[in-house]
Amino acid sequence: MIEEFVMANQEILLESGTNEMELLTFLLGDQPFGLNVAKVESIEQFDSSLVSKIPAAPATLLGMLLYRDRTVPLIDLSAALDMHGTTASERQIVIVTEFNDVVCGFKVDGVKRINRLSWDAFIPVGDFIGSSSASIIGTVTIDESEVLVIDLEHILAEIIPAMAIEEPTDEILGGEKKQSRENMRIMFAEDSKTIRNSLVRIFKNSGFSNVKAFANGKDAYDALSAISGKAELKGPHPDDLPQVIISDIEMPKMDGLTLCRKIKETPNLNDIFFIIFSSLINEQMVLKCKRVGADAYITKPETNRLLSMLDKICQGHAI
Repeated sequence: MIEEFVMANQEILLESGTNEMELLTFLLGDQPFGLNVAKVESIEQFDSSLVSKIPAAPATLLGMLLYRDRTVPLIDLSAALDMHGTTASERQIVIVTEFNDVVCGFKVDGVKRINRLSWDAFIPVGDFIGSSSASIIGTVTIDESEVLVIDLEHILAEIIPAMAIEEPTDEILGGEKKQSRENMRIMFAEDSKTIRNSLVRIFKNSGFSNVKAFANGKDAYDALSAISGKAELKGPHPDDLPQVIISDIEMPKMDGLTLCRKIKETPNLNDIFFIIFSSLINEQMVLKCKRVGADAYITKPETNRLLSMLDKICQGHAI
């Protein structure tokens, strides 16, 4: 069965912080796409009789899919990517995913296989088509074909706005807290330009004005190493090093787990507080976060929880 194929491949567990990932490749028409296996719960044959239409729903939302005695949103991925001219397969597939604590189905035209790859092999989307396609993370070459890697969080947030980054509450924005926030030095790594810009805006509006943002773990690590190298004569805690690093997991060039492991293995840097902020947080990923030495882990889009944690660090409270 298709589901058994996926689950069998998911049992090939990656070590923590190796800068590797497993990519499930699938088809929309004849174009190959990919997504991280860590987000895949199962793969099912598409059965239209299991779908209930939703009145006035956007064209990309096919309805609610009956899946294991519950209903989950079903999204037409071709429509979401504006690929209406592609020829659909006669036996379409539903990829059921779980991320951001939400289960969702995505209808595609076929599933190919799972490939183990290094994040070094990924070319960020901005390097070859600019910022015009926020739904694509990047590209990777597999079997002489270019595979486009999908940003499912962006697609789902476009259709279901509640999936977008959470806006801070009035309590979190409280003016009395802003003074202590001004002095906190934060380094932030996130490959999604939309999420990166949104969080930088939220940080600054909340009073965290000293934030340096990077598009991937490698750029963040290189900048941190440069700062550390220049500041060696100032002692182990120079003022220009960040106090907190916040990082996504999925990023081209270097993922967040690898970034965390490298920092925690560096004596001059290993007591910087490291927070993993990712849509992939589940029981298995928590274990991986702990193995690489992460101090905390928070599921997107829980921005208020992230800001509350930063306040505790400002005030010197134990996390």
